[in-house]
Amino acid sequence: MSLKVLHISSERSWRGGEQQIAYLITELQSHGVHNEVLCQQGSEFEKYCESNSINYHTTQFSGLKGFSKGAKVLKKISKEFDLIHLHTSKGHTVAFYSYLRGCRAKFVLSRRVDFVPGSSLFTRWKYTFKGIKKILCVSEAIRNIMINYLGEKYEDACVTVHSGVDLDKFKSTDELDLKKQYKIDPATFIIGNTSALADHKDYYTFIDTAYLIIQSGFKCKFFILGDGPLEDEIKKYCYSQGIGDHVIFTGFVSNPIEYLRNFDLFLITSKTEGLGTSIIDAFANDIPVVATNAGGIPELVINEQTGLLCDVKDSNHLTEAVLRLASDNELKQRLITNAKAHIKNFTKEETAKKTLKIYQEIV
Repeated sequence: MSLKVLHISSERSWRGGEQQIAYLITELQSHGVHNEVLCQQGSEFEKYCESNSINYHTTQFSGLKGFSKGAKVLKKISKEFDLIHLHTSKGHTVAFYSYLRGCRAKFVLSRRVDFVPGSSLFTRWKYTFKGIKKILCVSEAIRNIMINYLGEKYEDACVTVHSGVDLDKFKSTDELDLKKQYKIDPATFIIGNTSALADHKDYYTFIDTAYLIIQSGFKCKFFILGDGPLEDEIKKYCYSQGIGDHVIFTGFVSNPIEYLRNFDLFLITSKTEGLGTSIIDAFANDIPVVATNAGGIPELVINEQTGLLCDVKDSNHLTEAVLRLASDNELKQRLITNAKAHIKNFTKEETAKKTLKIYQEIV
């Protein structure tokens, strides 16, 4: 008899977390697990389920009424499943409300962010109610945060299961000549980032670093892929620094990997980060990485081994690291070789195997 798992995703949009859920469902299916989804009505994940023939249920996840309605739906369908995997914060809240209504399902919670949860009794109860059997942390850094928050008696409940990527997606032969498309001199060094323009990605430090690199006289262009809530704000800051002609904002692109392959260096300046799967994308495409030491990033970017690490918001050190890597081909090749080997630990297959093992232990 196959394991039946319900995955809860409350987000309307599609970002890295939703991609991780999609990868997990695909891999679990190959292991004989029956998966269904409870998602936000009208969300991108609902569309994904429809197009991939995944059974799904919808509800609301906004406000007290939404949580209450979601809890009713969850309690009603929970008995059909061996386990319920909570992938998002609002999904976690709905599960807690359903528990208060008498739902006695077994829950697994994924934790992807590296900030400390709130200190209120309600929030602490959310993480410690009896239905929560395991908390899957996408990095060791997050696991340590959760153990410090919950206390040592929850050490066994908090388990590290790194996010993973689909290495096969990098086998595409599609080509994009970024320099030709944007009329850039072939001798120009391309530095880029594919992260959403959100607060925790700290694009202010990215722009500050770009400014210092340009001031040094180094011939380069910067690419920022994607969109996000701070897009207009970051653009204004960029132009206020007088480097608007050197930084290209592409907006949303459907083929980010094709852009990434044109980068000479990947620069990520996050101030908080669960793990940073965009770094894995760079590693897989032989792009050297300079990064901040936020959250779980050091588990990917091992300083001087798989990339170069700098302190958060340290644009001076980031500038030095970029210029050093750009001028030292031997260092670049060593980092690329080590990074390529390191990412074998961060595949969607490995993530699913570890997750399934935890499911089986609980059930």
